[in-house]
Amino acid sequence: MGKQTVFIINGTDNQYDYASKGELNTLLAETAADYLKDNGFELLKTTVKDGYEVKEEDEKWGKADVVLFQFPIYWFGAPAVLKRYFEDIYNGKQFYKGGTEYGRGGLLTGKSYLVSTTWNAPIEVFNNPASFFNGQSVDEVLSAFHYTHEFIGLKKLPSISFNDVVKNPDATSYVQQLKDHLKNVFVALNQK
Repeated sequence: MGKQTVFIINGTDNQYDYASKGELNTLLAETAADYLKDNGFELLKTTVKDGYEVKEEDEKWGKADVVLFQFPIYWFGAPAVLKRYFEDIYNGKQFYKGGTEYGRGGLLTGKSYLVSTTWNAPIEVFNNPASFFNGQSVDEVLSAFHYTHEFIGLKKLPSISFNDVVKNPDATSYVQQLKDHLKNVFVALNQK
């Protein structure tokens, strides 16, 4: 297998006064970039809030073997700026064509994606039938995000989430957890 290309999409938004201005998600996106570069991967990057050109993004998607999404959760989903990106970019002919069954026409087969998210919600409210999410996991709460990417043909890699980041932030620990997660995911991916 040749050198893989990872496309890191930083989907942070800085429109909310009460929260950070994207520093944690940017730190995590940069951590992923540094770690992957140091381990022999080619990198492509976009920070969505800084703007993008559709043609350039199409080229990045074409070159990428794996797409890593780094973003905060706002109102149980991706920030508006990231959803706008999907609407702008996923309309290209390299993403989807009509299939014989709804949702089976994605053209990005052979490519994978990984989701890294930050949440104000503590980890204890997930996978707990007595808590707010009624026993759902982080990935189940993000099912619309995952269906979007399955629709365009991507294969999901194991996700990672950082929780309770507003009340109990621990950036040093998050950085190490992300490096460990990337090591585990990409070692497993390279063994296939």
